[in-house]
Amino acid sequence: MDTLQLAFYILPNLAWLVSLYGPLVYQPMKKKALMEREQASVKYGSATALTTLSTPSKPDEIQAYRLLVANVVMSPSWIQIFGGWFRSLFGGRINTFSKLLEWARREAKQRLVEQLEASGFDEVINVRFETATLTKSKGREDKTTGFEILVYGTAVKY
Repeated sequence: MDTLQLAFYILPNLAWLVSLYGPLVYQPMKKKALMEREQASVKYGSATALTTLSTPSKPDEIQAYRLLVANVVMSPSWIQIFGGWFRSLFGGRINTFSKLLEWARREAKQRLVEQLEASGFDEVINVRFETATLTKSKGREDKTTGFEILVYGTAVKY
């Protein structure tokens, strides 16, 4: 077997192995780091400072307010796309995508909490989440390539 044949054999298999790094190593590492950041925010007390209510808890004491915005853009790996496609053949909930969206929502929310902590404001009211799908078009087919989670609200200082 010469070098060129060996390269044609090794490179595709190496690509498969490298592509497993994302869902098996990188994503769990990032999820663990997110959980640690969330736990740190709970200790600080700001994790409970987000509310969907449009009225501040102390409306007579407001000193300042401003808009806070955080977002995250994520894309499933090819393994997650394949697993989702296979599950969609049978119908029902696609857990792979549900878990990825839940992770993205938690990440966006945590980024908003970290902005709140850094800005010195006391709480964020009227918190809203928006989701956008990112697609690419090829001919007549649209393929989802990722999604964005945007979270925003009004930061209030008492």
